[in-house]
Amino acid sequence: MRPPQTQDRNKLPGEAGQMAKFSGIVERRLLTVTEKENELTLVFEDNRFLFVSLKDGKLHSESVPE
Repeated sequence: MRPPQTQDRNKLPGEAGQMAKFSGIVERRLLTVTEKENELTLVFEDNRFLFVSLKDGKLHSESVPE
């Protein structure tokens, strides 16, 4: 039996640029998660934040610092 084929995530169009904004939190320890209505705030070590919200049925994210 052959293992399932995987896609090279770096070759998907437009995705590499979108993932670059998360490079600051890769392999950072998650310290706290705060949940509000339609929003999550994730706090990572080194005082890095990721805000994830739901607007018009779509997920939006903002990282600080970028």
